[in-house]
Amino acid sequence: MAIPLTPPSAEPRSPRRGLRTALAAGLTTLAATAAVTAAPGVALAQGDPFFTENAWVTDQIQAAGAWENSQGEGITVAVMDTGVGQHPVFDGKDVLPGFSLYSDEPDGRIDNHGHGTAIAAGVLLAAPEATIMPVRFYTGVESGFGGVWGEAQYDAFRRVADEGADIVVLPWSLEGNENLLPEDLEALQYVIDKGAIVIAGAGNDAESGVANPAAVPGVVAVTGTRSDGSVWSDVLSTGPEVALAAPADEMTVPLPQTDSLGDSELHELVSGGTSMASAITAGVAALTWAAHPDLDASNVIQRLLQTAGDGNGDRDDVSGFGLLNADQAVNAEGIEPVEENPLGYPMGEAGASGATPDDTPSEGAEEEPGAASPGGPSAAAEGNKESNLSAIIVVAAAVVLLGAAAAVWLVLRGRGRKAAQSQQPPGSDPTQVGYQQPAAATQQYVPPMGGQGYGGPPGQQGYSSPPQGFSQPGSPTEPSPPWRPDDRNQR
Repeated sequence: MAIPLTPPSAEPRSPRRGLRTALAAGLTTLAATAAVTAAPGVALAQGDPFFTENAWVTDQIQAAGAWENSQGEGITVAVMDTGVGQHPVFDGKDVLPGFSLYSDEPDGRIDNHGHGTAIAAGVLLAAPEATIMPVRFYTGVESGFGGVWGEAQYDAFRRVADEGADIVVLPWSLEGNENLLPEDLEALQYVIDKGAIVIAGAGNDAESGVANPAAVPGVVAVTGTRSDGSVWSDVLSTGPEVALAAPADEMTVPLPQTDSLGDSELHELVSGGTSMASAITAGVAALTWAAHPDLDASNVIQRLLQTAGDGNGDRDDVSGFGLLNADQAVNAEGIEPVEENPLGYPMGEAGASGATPDDTPSEGAEEEPGAASPGGPSAAAEGNKESNLSAIIVVAAAVVLLGAAAAVWLVLRGRGRKAAQSQQPPGSDPTQVGYQQPAAATQQYVPPMGGQGYGGPPGQQGYSSPPQGFSQPGSPTEPSPPWRPDDRNQR
């Protein structure tokens, strides 16, 4: 059952990411107007209690220094969890439709549980301009995954990699630290071979050690810290697989606004766990990659590890390389590059899955558009990335050409007006001749689909109802266990 938890120069990133970076730079001026009109929504989101009441988190990871040079823009973070629901915290944020493993659901922007919504918000807490790809991997009420994951889940891993996720967050662990099958390892290897970073919570059980999939080589396993910065080792999982530590103490989280949950409150106080620590780590990885788009995944991981804690490159089984330092991860100089993932690989070596960053989508993602298998994800990708980029380039070129044509027309018109004025009799009023200046158009930003990028609240999805909200955690002197969304107060 899955328990959500809370040398030589570096190789260049894959062409798909390099092209996106170049295109984003080229379209900066075209996006400027939209950014200005959207600014009020962004400001409102930043004033949300989720951001203000969790300021200790961003202070602890020293995010302010990183934000001067990076906000995570252009980096896509896939959250493979219970989906991402509607909430004002996502106003002005870039949340993709994503996808769901359930054939009766249109995409991943459904969350009848709340865990995935909190994790997505946690990513944005650290990296406000990152892109979220929600993957509704399970509802939070199933009894577990088949085999350990099963074919539908394998397809989901391949699909997030094929659709361009840069970072994949797995904020859950397998109950009892179940052993992974060769097929499970191959699914993780595929994501890494495609050039993405996989981050997972180490677990919320200090007695059992680091759980799978965080314990798999190549996966960034994250344990947690208290609000004072000390490692929460007496409650959370530690061990030789731990790579990093990140904030995991009591936090305010957004509650998805869905009819099925019946929530009237927008937020709830929860006692944290390595779920949120993995989300914060994914956000810092996004900040780092956005600031250094020439790096590959291995060297982004290298920067996270080498700048954590005291920055001396030492590790231990309690905190790994130490507490995340976003400022140093983004701004530090002299980080020695690596040629391979410094944490290893699920199948023992790079490329063992047969995939590379330049591959076309895997066979699991190449089915008839709109097709869906029972219990599995919609098999069709929402559009070929290269085609989308080409369309954007064509539109941009058209805008430039239209602008040039308008400029030429204005020049010719001006010359015509001067000629006409020179032929008028003395004393005539030049304002009554020729072109009348139209009133300035009022720019109005119309956010898609109701202002949050989501459709209407989902109805019942054919499965049993989840718990009806969080109960308040225990007092600081008697902390409750970290958050596990299967039991919304057992964290």
